[in-house]
Amino acid sequence: MKTRVTELLGIQYPIILGGIHWLGMAELAAAVSEAGGFGLITAGSFRNREELSEEIAKTLHCSSRS
Repeated sequence: MKTRVTELLGIQYPIILGGIHWLGMAELAAAVSEAGGFGLITAGSFRNREELSEEIAKTLHCSSRS
């Protein structure tokens, strides 16, 4: 499917994982990305920058679409 959103974000489908507090973690973001959508990690779910950085690294490890 080709839309302005898919072209802008470089994704296959115009599906964007919204911020879901305590659920928008590495596994879900990677799964959405692997399925062709735009996966997001909810930054507000982490106490500090280090925890968020660790989750980003985990997401990159879980997904081939980095």
